[in-house]
Amino acid sequence: MSTDPSSDQPVQQEDASAPAEDSRRVFMKVLGVGGLGACAAAISAVPALAAFSYPLGHETTSNGGNFLVAGKLSRFKPGEPVLVDLFADRVDAWSRMVNVKIGSVWVINNGDNKLRAMSAICPHLGCLVDYQKAEKKFLCPCHTSWFKEDGSLESGPSPRGLDDLEVEVKGNEVSIRYRRFKLGAKDKEPA
Repeated sequence: MSTDPSSDQPVQQEDASAPAEDSRRVFMKVLGVGGLGACAAAISAVPALAAFSYPLGHETTSNGGNFLVAGKLSRFKPGEPVLVDLFADRVDAWSRMVNVKIGSVWVINNGDNKLRAMSAICPHLGCLVDYQKAEKKFLCPCHTSWFKEDGSLESGPSPRGLDDLEVEVKGNEVSIRYRRFKLGAKDKEPA
């Protein structure tokens, strides 16, 4: 304390560090409350984001694994593989799309109307397999895997032959149960 010469009264000096301490306290309070609020928001946002984004990675079809119509029996001539696109309704949590292509299959009539269906997807990396009429073989153009007419692997990097699918013939109508299988796996496993 010092004395003011004009009044002989003691003069109180202000502490210069007081405003700095007050602003630090306010900053720490805001940081603490804001940090707790941000943590609480993040904790509650994680499950909400997971629930919201779930349908993006989980596509479903309304056929529920049922047989899909592939065409009339007369369409499949003995010894001539036919590429067939299969369609179904696609449903997720947000939308329903009617009659969407869900996959392609090769159908072969082995004679006496004994049909065989194979996925047109190469088990290696998922490229579309094409039939080479001159060679009477299937070829994956991406990495040159060759498959015999019965779908068995002849050569190339594919870990297995083409995947067989269930065929059902009722009257003159052919239906196929379409499935997807894991790519790059030695054994045929559902995807």
